[in-house]
Amino acid sequence: MSDTSEEKSHAATPKKLSEARKKGQIPRSSDFVRAAATCAGLGYLWLRGSVIEDKCKEALLLTDKLQNLSFNLAVRQALVLLVELTLVTVGPLLSVLFCAVILAGLLANRGFVFSLEPMKPNLEKINPFQWLKRLGSARSVVEVVKTQFKVLVLSGTFSLFLFGLWKTMVYLPLCGMGCFGVVFTGVRQLIGIGVGALLIGGLIDLLLQRALYLREMRMTTTEITREVKEQQGTPELKGERRRIRNEMASEPPLGVHRATLVYRGTATLVGLRYVRGETGVPILVCRAEGEAASHMLREAQALRLKIVDDHVLAHQLISTMKLGNAIPMQYFEPIARALLAAGLA
Repeated sequence: MSDTSEEKSHAATPKKLSEARKKGQIPRSSDFVRAAATCAGLGYLWLRGSVIEDKCKEALLLTDKLQNLSFNLAVRQALVLLVELTLVTVGPLLSVLFCAVILAGLLANRGFVFSLEPMKPNLEKINPFQWLKRLGSARSVVEVVKTQFKVLVLSGTFSLFLFGLWKTMVYLPLCGMGCFGVVFTGVRQLIGIGVGALLIGGLIDLLLQRALYLREMRMTTTEITREVKEQQGTPELKGERRRIRNEMASEPPLGVHRATLVYRGTATLVGLRYVRGETGVPILVCRAEGEAASHMLREAQALRLKIVDDHVLAHQLISTMKLGNAIPMQYFEPIARALLAAGLA
């Protein structure tokens, strides 16, 4: 069975998800980012609504005063008020929107993601068969249903707002400034409803995009097997690794701290380990010459090891043996006497 006809029944492995993330393939929820930015902007308008209302009232009241001024002076004052109104409302609003988009993107993407892979030319993007396949995919169906739901909710909310305030808006020129606060109160209510609807919709879209992404990243049994082989290697390679581990495990631990008997010579030092019931014969576990021998001797003295002065035997052992090897038969007798004298045998 080929990979293309095999069913993708396994969840994506962390390795595949990590590689896809490096290529810029991540679940993207534009609705969540837009909802977060819109909610941040609406929240700013909600908190600063009284200040904006006062500025708008001031702008409306100024129109009557400007009629009695000269044209140049009236234009100058109108421009000053317009700039002040823009700085108080639009400037902070744009800053809030920018910060909200950045933070929402980081939250939706679970961190910063940068990749040039999506910008590379890909013929599959203009393939009509691939386009038809994407058109009938589950993602497309979800997007259509989601768009219809958003249109329905926003249309209903806006209709309710207009139905509740249409009389006030019609009679606003006749009512004067007394109805101005009623309009702002209605706008604040609409902002509250909009914020709640957008947040719920954005969170739902974030979860949907994550679920669709994981569904698209599912793997076949063949892909799982191939990835396991790439990570752990072929059976031959795994057998070789197992053999090396077994050899390393069977090797005796080395070091002066493993020694039970130390032979000291002129600028030489060797350490042997013999424990009744553990080792059949003494084993060379450490050796040193020159300055290293002096350092190892201090360690042996600190460990209160039995130290035997025998320059000839120490020199023979250090020149003929390798670490981890058992002592040759010709050295059994002098070493056995030393072990008996030290009470180790």
